[in-house]
Amino acid sequence: MVVAPPRRKVLLVEFNEITWRIIRPLVAQGKLPTFARFLAEGTVASPVATEVPPHLDPWISWMSVYTGRPREEHGVHFLEQPPETVHGPKVHDLAAEGGRSVGVFGSIMTWPPRKDIRGFWVPSTFSPDTQTFPEDLEPIQQLNLSQTRAHTPLAKGTKLVRQAGLVARLIKLGLKPSTLARLAAALAKFKLQPHRVWEKVSLQPIINFDFFERLYRQHRPDFATFHSNHAAHYMHRYWRSHDPSAFLTKPSDEEIRQKGDAITFGYQVADELLAKIERLVGPNTVIMVASGLGQQPYVDERFPEGRNVLRIRDINQLIDLIGMTGRCRSLSIMAPQWILSFPDPADLDTAESRLRQAWIERPDIPLFAVDRQGDTLCLNLTQRAFEDYDPNRRCVFPHQPEREHRLEDLAIASDPTRKEGWHDPVGVLLVKGPGIKSGVDLGECSNLDLAPTMLYLLNLPIPEHMKGRVLMDAFEADLADEVAPAGVPAVSDALAAPVVASGV
Repeated sequence: MVVAPPRRKVLLVEFNEITWRIIRPLVAQGKLPTFARFLAEGTVASPVATEVPPHLDPWISWMSVYTGRPREEHGVHFLEQPPETVHGPKVHDLAAEGGRSVGVFGSIMTWPPRKDIRGFWVPSTFSPDTQTFPEDLEPIQQLNLSQTRAHTPLAKGTKLVRQAGLVARLIKLGLKPSTLARLAAALAKFKLQPHRVWEKVSLQPIINFDFFERLYRQHRPDFATFHSNHAAHYMHRYWRSHDPSAFLTKPSDEEIRQKGDAITFGYQVADELLAKIERLVGPNTVIMVASGLGQQPYVDERFPEGRNVLRIRDINQLIDLIGMTGRCRSLSIMAPQWILSFPDPADLDTAESRLRQAWIERPDIPLFAVDRQGDTLCLNLTQRAFEDYDPNRRCVFPHQPEREHRLEDLAIASDPTRKEGWHDPVGVLLVKGPGIKSGVDLGECSNLDLAPTMLYLLNLPIPEHMKGRVLMDAFEADLADEVAPAGVPAVSDALAAPVVASGV
C-alpha cells in the first residue's frame, strides 16, 4: 500500500498547565525570548477545556486533546487508570496506524508503550512501571519514576544519578556531560542556598530533553511529543509569592525573597527547552506548544492563606486497616493520590466499601475520595473536608467500630507551601512552522480542535467521532489549499466549522 506523505511533520510540545496569565507579562518584561518569537512569528490561540470541575484535571484534559473526544466518551477518571477502560484512539495511535513514524516522550496516559511502531515510546513519568519501546530506553524511566515516586523530584532520585552503572547507561542514551555538570552545580548550590531547593523540579525536563534530542535525531519521526510538568508544579505551590495581588493573605517579604522567582524560573526553563526544540526540528516540521488546560491563583474565602494538601501518611498502614495486606498492589501517582489494583473482584468490592464508609468527625463527612475503574481504585483524602489541619480530629472505619484514629495517624501535611494555584479551563496554544501564519491570535477555541488539526497536518483521515474542527485560520493559503491525495478524505465543512465546547 502506498502511504501518502504528511503535509507537515508535527512536534507537540506539552508544557502542562502553562497559562497566558504568566506568559504574556513575562514576554513583555523580555524574560521569555523564545515564547516572544513564537508570538510574533506563529499563530496562537486559547483552547478552552471541555471539562468542568470536579473533572478539570490534566489527565482528563490531555486525553481530550489526544483523542478529540470529551471526557464522557474517552472515559478517563483518574491518572493511570487501567488502559482497557479508556476509549481512544489517540493521535499517537492514529499516526502509527496511518503509516507515520512516531516518537512519544512523557505524554500522560500513554502507558503501556506500543511496540509495533517505527520510532520510540517513553510513557509518562507517572507510569506503573518502566516499560519503554525500545526496551533499552528503560533506564530513562528508572530515573523518572524514582523522581516522581518521591513526590519531590530528584530529592531521592539524585541518589540514582550517583550510581555509576545507571549513569553510564544514561550517558549512552544521550545524557550530556554538560547536563551532568549542570546537575552537580545545582546540587552544590542547594547546599549553599537551601531555600532554592525548588529548582530541583526543573532538572527533570532538562535531563529528559537530552534523551529526547538523541531519539529525535535518530528517528526524525513524523509525529512526536515531549511533555513536562515542571511549570505546573511551580504554579500550584508558589503563585502567591510570584504575584500576591489576587490573594486574600499576602506573603511575607522573606517568602517573596525565597520563592518569588520560582514560577519565572520554571517558565524560563520552558523557554530554554523550546529554543532547543526549534533548533532540533527539520524545515518541514510544525511545532505546536500546548498546555492541556491552564492555571489560575487559588483564592477561596474558606482558605485565606491557601489550602493544606494532606497526604496519606502510610499507604501500607491504610491497606492493613481495610484488611487488604498482600491482596492488592499500591502505586503512588500524582501527589497526593494513590491507586490500588486488585486481582480478586471480591477484594476490590470489600476495599471500596470500607474506604467509602470511613468518615471524619461525622458519618456524613467522608474521609476518602474514591473512584473505581476496572480492577483499580483511585484513592485520596477528601481534601476539601480539611479547612485546617487539626491532628486530633476523629477518624472512624465502620467495619472496625471498636477502633478510632486521630487524623495525624492517617494523614500528614508535608508540602512546603499550601495550595496556591488551581486549574483553569483556558489553556495555551502556540503554532509555528512552514505554512503557519505569523502574528495571528485565533482567540478561544476548543481543546478538541487540536487532534483534528494535527491529523490534517499529518495528512491523515479525521475520524467522524472527533468533535473538534481543524484550525484552518492558522494556515497560510498554500497549506490550507493543499488537496488530500486519493484515499485520504479532505476536511469536511462540518469539521472546519466552529464547535462550542460543552460546559465552558
